[in-house]
Amino acid sequence: MGAHLIYQDFLRFVDALAERGGDAWQLYEEYYLGPHRAVVTAWWDQCFGLPQEVWVDRVRRVRPEDYGLLRMVVEEDDLAELARETLAQCEGVLPMQPEPEIYYMVGFFSPDGFAFEVEGRWAIGIGMERLGSLRLVPILLAHEYGHCYRRRRGSPKRLGERLVEEGFAVELAARAFPERSEHDHLLMRAGQVAAMRTYEARLRQAIAPLLNSEEEGIAARVLYGQAKRGEWPSRAGAYLGWRLVREFLEAAGEGFDAPAQRVVHRFRDHVV
Repeated sequence: MGAHLIYQDFLRFVDALAERGGDAWQLYEEYYLGPHRAVVTAWWDQCFGLPQEVWVDRVRRVRPEDYGLLRMVVEEDDLAELARETLAQCEGVLPMQPEPEIYYMVGFFSPDGFAFEVEGRWAIGIGMERLGSLRLVPILLAHEYGHCYRRRRGSPKRLGERLVEEGFAVELAARAFPERSEHDHLLMRAGQVAAMRTYEARLRQAIAPLLNSEEEGIAARVLYGQAKRGEWPSRAGAYLGWRLVREFLEAAGEGFDAPAQRVVHRFRDHVV
């Protein structure tokens, strides 16, 4: 396992841009993209999937002064040691060999944490650009560790399987860090989780007819908080997936190798 602090080279690019000026994309290639091409290209293709001209345009809009907070945040802890400690916690719950590589990187509104394939192997990315602190980084790492474990045998396509896979990732973080709060594990605010509990019965009924959908728009609404106003709470799928996984593991006595479809079937049989 390696924890790769490639955000440092992004900051070198930013410094060069501030000091030397010139073409931002050329400097970006020199300092960041060139040394880490396989990783950064995998991030762009899998997190965004947009044409390169969009990428170039975003790089050329970079303002060095926007990265002052990042420089402060990375001083809070030893990021490599944080990764080692977190993976040890995850290994204690769910052994996985080889361990995933971890890349602390900077993008353009990339997810705070994500699992992605780099040269045929699943890895964990931490998008540093939006983090206000490192407090949730262990939870993000554990969550994505869960995704890496499950996705080695294929990525789910149907909504039901996707929300269950999300639930397994939340449960892995909860078991790796049992001292942390429920809302930390869910990457939500405490008030959001309280709202989910109130809404849960209606949420189950609303999502049950959509379980076989492979439409990305529906997944975005359910899983990623892009719901229509008043439709259901943001990140509803993450919460529901976790509740279904918890119920399944308690009832069936199975572990993280349980197929997602078995959890979905149980949900269908128990929709309130």
